[in-house]
Amino acid sequence: MTPSAMIFDIERYATDDGPGIRSVVFFKGCNLRCSWCQNPESHLSYPQIMYNRKQCTSCGRCMAACPVDAIHNDELFGFITDPDKCIQCGACVDVCYTNARKIVGRRMLLDEIMEELKKDTDYYKDSGGGVTFSGGEPLLQADAVSELAQKCKNEGFHTALETAGYLPWQTFELILPLIDLLYFDLKHIDSDIHRSFTGVPIELILDNIRLAGELQENMVVRIPVIPGFNDSLDIQRRMMKYLSEETAVTQVELLPFHRFGSGKYDGLGIPYAMKDVENLSKSDCEQFAEIGRQLGLNVK
Repeated sequence: MTPSAMIFDIERYATDDGPGIRSVVFFKGCNLRCSWCQNPESHLSYPQIMYNRKQCTSCGRCMAACPVDAIHNDELFGFITDPDKCIQCGACVDVCYTNARKIVGRRMLLDEIMEELKKDTDYYKDSGGGVTFSGGEPLLQADAVSELAQKCKNEGFHTALETAGYLPWQTFELILPLIDLLYFDLKHIDSDIHRSFTGVPIELILDNIRLAGELQENMVVRIPVIPGFNDSLDIQRRMMKYLSEETAVTQVELLPFHRFGSGKYDGLGIPYAMKDVENLSKSDCEQFAEIGRQLGLNVK
Protein backbone atom coordinates (compact mmCIF):
# COMPACT_ATOMS: atom_id res chain seq x y z
CA MET A 1 0.00 0.00 0.00
CA THR A 2 1.16 3.54 -0.81
CA PRO A 3 -0.56 5.94 1.59
CA SER A 4 0.55 9.20 -0.05
CA ALA A 5 1.63 10.92 -3.25
CA MET A 6 3.58 14.05 -4.18
CA ILE A 7 1.05 16.39 -5.80
CA PHE A 8 1.48 19.92 -7.14
CA ASP A 9 -2.15 20.69 -7.94
CA ILE A 10 -5.69 19.36 -8.05
CA GLU A 11 -7.65 21.25 -10.68
CA ARG A 12 -11.42 21.16 -10.31
CA TYR A 13 -14.00 21.78 -13.05
CA ALA A 14 -11.54 20.90 -15.85
CA THR A 15 -12.94 20.29 -19.34
CA ASP A 16 -9.85 19.67 -21.52
CA ASP A 17 -8.54 16.42 -20.03
CA GLY A 18 -11.28 13.94 -20.82
CA PRO A 19 -15.06 13.88 -21.22
CA GLY A 20 -17.38 15.97 -19.07
CA ILE A 21 -16.41 17.99 -16.01
CA ARG A 22 -13.35 16.54 -14.33
CA SER A 23 -10.88 16.87 -11.52
CA VAL A 24 -7.25 16.63 -12.63
CA VAL A 25 -4.68 15.35 -10.15
CA PHE A 26 -1.21 16.65 -11.08
CA PHE A 27 1.59 14.40 -9.84
CA LYS A 28 4.98 16.02 -9.26
CA GLY A 29 8.06 14.56 -10.92
CA CYS A 30 8.88 13.89 -14.57
CA ASN A 31 11.60 11.89 -16.35
CA LEU A 32 11.44 14.03 -19.51
CA ARG A 33 12.63 17.62 -19.94
CA CYS A 34 10.62 18.85 -22.92
CA SER A 35 11.79 22.27 -24.06
CA TRP A 36 8.19 23.51 -24.39
CA CYS A 37 6.76 22.02 -21.16
CA GLN A 38 3.93 24.16 -19.77
CA ASN A 39 4.37 22.79 -16.24
CA PRO A 40 8.06 23.21 -15.31
CA GLU A 41 7.07 23.03 -11.64
CA SER A 42 6.26 19.37 -12.32
CA HIS A 43 9.84 18.36 -13.18
CA LEU A 44 11.31 17.77 -9.74
CA SER A 45 9.78 15.19 -7.43
CA TYR A 46 9.88 17.37 -4.31
CA PRO A 47 8.40 20.74 -3.26
CA GLN A 48 9.84 23.97 -4.71
CA ILE A 49 9.47 27.69 -4.11
CA MET A 50 7.63 29.56 -6.88
CA TYR A 51 8.32 33.29 -7.00
CA ASN A 52 6.16 36.08 -8.46
CA ARG A 53 8.38 39.03 -9.26
CA LYS A 54 5.43 41.32 -9.99
CA GLN A 55 4.26 41.03 -6.39
CA CYS A 56 7.74 41.41 -4.89
CA THR A 57 8.83 44.70 -3.25
CA SER A 58 12.51 43.62 -3.03
CA CYS A 59 12.49 44.03 0.74
CA GLY A 60 14.92 41.10 1.19
CA ARG A 61 13.02 39.57 4.11
CA CYS A 62 13.02 36.19 2.37
CA MET A 63 16.82 36.14 2.06
CA ALA A 64 17.23 37.06 5.72
CA ALA A 65 14.76 34.37 6.82
CA CYS A 66 16.30 31.50 4.84
CA PRO A 67 18.30 29.28 7.22
CA VAL A 68 20.41 27.69 4.45
CA ASP A 69 21.19 30.74 2.27
CA ALA A 70 19.28 29.25 -0.67
CA ILE A 71 17.88 32.55 -2.00
CA HIS A 72 19.77 34.96 -4.19
CA ASN A 73 18.73 38.11 -6.04
CA ASP A 74 19.15 37.18 -9.67
CA GLU A 75 19.40 40.11 -12.08
CA LEU A 76 17.18 38.36 -14.62
CA PHE A 77 14.64 36.56 -12.39
CA GLY A 78 14.69 38.30 -8.99
CA PHE A 79 14.71 36.56 -5.58
CA ILE A 80 15.07 32.98 -6.78
CA THR A 81 15.50 29.89 -4.61
CA ASP A 82 18.14 27.27 -5.40
CA PRO A 83 16.24 23.94 -5.28
CA ASP A 84 19.44 22.04 -4.47
CA LYS A 85 19.93 24.07 -1.27
CA CYS A 86 16.30 24.63 -0.27
CA ILE A 87 15.00 22.48 2.60
CA GLN A 88 11.35 23.43 1.95
CA CYS A 89 10.92 24.85 5.43
CA GLY A 90 8.65 27.65 4.18
CA ALA A 91 10.33 30.38 6.23
CA CYS A 92 10.67 32.67 3.20
CA VAL A 93 6.99 32.17 2.35
CA ASP A 94 5.92 32.99 5.90
CA VAL A 95 7.75 36.33 6.01
CA CYS A 96 6.64 37.52 2.55
CA TYR A 97 3.82 39.97 3.28
CA THR A 98 3.03 40.48 -0.44
CA ASN A 99 2.54 36.74 -1.10
CA ALA A 100 5.21 36.78 -3.80
CA ARG A 101 6.40 33.31 -2.77
CA LYS A 102 4.62 29.99 -2.45
CA ILE A 103 5.53 26.34 -2.03
CA VAL A 104 4.60 24.24 -5.05
CA GLY A 105 4.10 20.57 -4.32
CA ARG A 106 3.12 18.72 -1.17
CA ARG A 107 2.76 15.16 -0.04
CA MET A 108 -0.89 14.24 0.35
CA LEU A 109 -2.46 11.14 1.83
CA LEU A 110 -4.43 9.21 -0.77
CA ASP A 111 -7.53 9.43 1.41
CA GLU A 112 -7.02 13.19 1.54
CA ILE A 113 -6.89 13.34 -2.26
CA MET A 114 -10.03 11.25 -2.50
CA GLU A 115 -11.87 13.62 -0.18
CA GLU A 116 -11.07 16.44 -2.60
CA LEU A 117 -12.18 14.39 -5.61
CA LYS A 118 -15.46 13.33 -4.02
CA LYS A 119 -16.51 16.97 -3.58
CA ASP A 120 -17.49 17.04 -7.26
CA THR A 121 -19.22 13.67 -7.51
CA ASP A 122 -22.46 15.24 -8.70
CA TYR A 123 -20.65 17.14 -11.48
CA TYR A 124 -19.02 13.93 -12.70
CA LYS A 125 -22.34 12.10 -12.80
CA ASP A 126 -24.30 14.92 -14.43
CA SER A 127 -21.70 15.65 -17.13
CA GLY A 128 -20.24 12.22 -17.80
CA GLY A 129 -16.97 13.42 -16.28
CA GLY A 130 -14.55 11.95 -13.79
CA VAL A 131 -10.94 12.06 -12.64
CA THR A 132 -7.78 12.48 -14.72
CA PHE A 133 -4.27 11.64 -13.51
CA SER A 134 -1.69 13.97 -15.00
CA GLY A 135 1.68 15.51 -14.23
CA GLY A 136 4.59 15.61 -14.65
CA GLU A 137 4.64 11.90 -15.26
CA PRO A 138 2.04 10.30 -12.98
CA LEU A 139 3.37 6.81 -13.60
CA LEU A 140 6.57 7.64 -11.74
CA GLN A 141 4.25 7.21 -8.75
CA ALA A 142 2.55 4.18 -10.25
CA ASP A 143 1.57 2.54 -6.96
CA ALA A 144 -0.19 5.70 -5.81
CA VAL A 145 -1.94 6.12 -9.17
CA SER A 146 -3.06 2.50 -9.07
CA GLU A 147 -4.52 2.83 -5.59
CA LEU A 148 -6.22 6.12 -6.40
CA ALA A 149 -7.63 4.70 -9.63
CA GLN A 150 -9.06 1.72 -7.72
CA LYS A 151 -10.62 4.07 -5.16
CA CYS A 152 -12.13 6.08 -8.00
CA LYS A 153 -13.54 2.96 -9.62
CA ASN A 154 -15.05 1.99 -6.28
CA GLU A 155 -16.83 5.37 -6.28
CA GLY A 156 -18.02 4.89 -9.86
CA PHE A 157 -15.77 7.65 -11.25
CA HIS A 158 -14.58 7.58 -14.86
CA THR A 159 -10.76 7.51 -14.88
CA ALA A 160 -8.31 8.95 -17.41
CA LEU A 161 -4.51 8.94 -17.49
CA GLU A 162 -2.08 11.24 -19.30
CA THR A 163 1.42 9.87 -19.85
CA ALA A 164 4.58 10.49 -21.86
CA GLY A 165 5.19 6.76 -21.74
CA TYR A 166 8.88 6.55 -20.90
CA LEU A 167 8.54 3.72 -18.40
CA PRO A 168 8.82 -0.08 -18.34
CA TRP A 169 5.85 -1.84 -19.90
CA GLN A 170 5.21 -3.62 -16.58
CA THR A 171 4.13 -0.27 -15.15
CA PHE A 172 1.37 0.01 -17.75
CA GLU A 173 0.24 -3.55 -17.09
CA LEU A 174 -0.37 -2.55 -13.47
CA ILE A 175 -2.37 0.58 -14.33
CA LEU A 176 -4.30 0.01 -17.55
CA PRO A 177 -6.99 -2.31 -16.14
CA LEU A 178 -8.09 0.60 -13.91
CA ILE A 179 -8.08 3.29 -16.63
CA ASP A 180 -11.09 4.09 -18.82
CA LEU A 181 -9.31 6.54 -21.13
CA LEU A 182 -5.60 6.72 -21.93
CA TYR A 183 -3.92 9.83 -23.34
CA PHE A 184 -0.47 8.93 -24.66
CA ASP A 185 1.98 11.56 -25.91
CA LEU A 186 3.95 11.10 -29.13
CA LYS A 187 6.37 13.93 -29.73
CA HIS A 188 8.66 12.80 -32.56
CA ILE A 189 9.70 9.73 -34.56
CA ASP A 190 13.46 10.32 -34.78
CA SER A 191 15.22 9.18 -31.60
CA ASP A 192 18.19 11.57 -31.73
CA ILE A 193 15.99 14.62 -32.27
CA HIS A 194 13.57 13.42 -29.61
CA ARG A 195 16.44 13.08 -27.14
CA SER A 196 17.80 16.55 -27.94
CA PHE A 197 14.45 18.22 -27.08
CA THR A 198 13.19 15.92 -24.29
CA GLY A 199 16.27 14.29 -22.78
CA VAL A 200 15.26 10.70 -23.62
CA PRO A 201 15.20 8.46 -26.73
CA ILE A 202 11.95 7.47 -28.44
CA GLU A 203 12.18 3.66 -28.84
CA LEU A 204 10.65 2.69 -25.49
CA ILE A 205 7.81 5.17 -25.98
CA LEU A 206 7.01 3.80 -29.44
CA ASP A 207 6.98 0.24 -28.10
CA ASN A 208 4.67 1.22 -25.25
CA ILE A 209 2.28 3.02 -27.61
CA ARG A 210 2.07 -0.13 -29.72
CA LEU A 211 1.51 -2.41 -26.73
CA ALA A 212 -0.98 -0.08 -25.07
CA GLY A 213 -2.94 0.20 -28.30
CA GLU A 214 -3.43 -3.56 -28.30
CA LEU A 215 -4.91 -3.54 -24.79
CA GLN A 216 -6.57 -0.15 -24.31
CA GLU A 217 -9.61 0.25 -26.52
CA ASN A 218 -10.20 3.87 -25.50
CA MET A 219 -6.83 5.46 -26.24
CA VAL A 220 -5.89 8.81 -27.75
CA VAL A 221 -2.40 9.64 -28.96
CA ARG A 222 -1.66 13.31 -28.42
CA ILE A 223 0.91 15.00 -30.63
CA PRO A 224 2.12 18.42 -29.47
CA VAL A 225 2.95 20.41 -32.59
CA ILE A 226 6.12 22.35 -31.80
CA PRO A 227 7.73 24.86 -34.20
CA GLY A 228 11.27 23.90 -35.12
CA PHE A 229 10.86 20.42 -33.65
CA ASN A 230 8.13 18.41 -35.34
CA ASP A 231 6.11 20.90 -37.42
CA SER A 232 7.20 19.57 -40.81
CA LEU A 233 5.10 17.55 -43.21
CA ASP A 234 7.73 14.82 -43.28
CA ILE A 235 7.91 14.32 -39.50
CA GLN A 236 4.14 14.46 -39.09
CA ARG A 237 3.67 11.97 -41.92
CA ARG A 238 6.17 9.57 -40.36
CA MET A 239 4.43 9.77 -36.98
CA MET A 240 1.00 9.27 -38.47
CA LYS A 241 2.28 6.40 -40.61
CA TYR A 242 3.73 4.67 -37.58
CA LEU A 243 0.42 4.94 -35.74
CA SER A 244 -1.55 3.77 -38.77
CA GLU A 245 0.65 0.85 -39.80
CA GLU A 246 2.35 -0.33 -36.60
CA THR A 247 -0.32 0.17 -33.92
CA ALA A 248 -4.03 -0.35 -33.30
CA VAL A 249 -4.44 3.33 -32.43
CA THR A 250 -7.17 5.18 -34.33
CA GLN A 251 -7.66 8.37 -32.27
CA VAL A 252 -5.16 11.23 -32.55
CA GLU A 253 -5.29 14.73 -31.12
CA LEU A 254 -2.98 17.54 -32.25
CA LEU A 255 -1.99 20.07 -29.58
CA PRO A 256 -0.80 23.40 -31.03
CA PHE A 257 2.18 24.95 -29.26
CA HIS A 258 1.52 27.78 -26.81
CA ARG A 259 3.60 29.76 -24.32
CA PHE A 260 1.04 29.77 -21.49
CA GLY A 261 3.56 28.35 -19.01
CA SER A 262 6.35 30.84 -19.68
CA GLY A 263 5.75 32.81 -16.47
CA LYS A 264 6.33 29.68 -14.40
CA TYR A 265 9.87 29.42 -15.75
CA ASP A 266 10.56 32.95 -14.51
CA GLY A 267 9.12 32.03 -11.12
CA LEU A 268 11.51 29.10 -10.83
CA GLY A 269 14.51 30.97 -12.25
CA ILE A 270 14.73 28.70 -15.29
CA PRO A 271 15.47 30.07 -18.79
CA TYR A 272 12.60 29.27 -21.17
CA ALA A 273 13.97 27.96 -24.46
CA MET A 274 10.75 28.70 -26.37
CA LYS A 275 10.20 32.31 -25.24
CA ASP A 276 10.56 33.75 -28.76
CA VAL A 277 8.49 31.07 -30.53
CA GLU A 278 5.07 32.14 -31.77
CA ASN A 279 1.92 30.34 -30.61
CA LEU A 280 0.16 28.04 -33.05
CA SER A 281 -3.56 27.59 -33.65
CA LYS A 282 -5.67 24.60 -34.63
CA SER A 283 -5.81 25.94 -38.18
CA ASP A 284 -2.00 25.90 -38.31
CA CYS A 285 -2.16 22.15 -37.70
CA GLU A 286 -4.91 21.29 -40.17
CA GLN A 287 -2.52 20.14 -42.89
CA PHE A 288 -1.00 17.67 -40.43
CA ALA A 289 -4.43 16.44 -39.37
CA GLU A 290 -5.31 15.79 -43.00
CA ILE A 291 -2.23 13.57 -43.39
CA GLY A 292 -3.48 11.37 -40.57
CA ARG A 293 -7.01 11.25 -41.96
CA GLN A 294 -5.70 10.07 -45.31
CA LEU A 295 -4.02 7.22 -43.46
CA GLY A 296 -7.29 6.22 -41.80
CA LEU A 297 -6.80 7.93 -38.45
CA ASN A 298 -9.42 10.01 -36.67
CA VAL A 299 -7.47 13.21 -36.08
CA LYS A 300 -8.74 16.22 -34.15
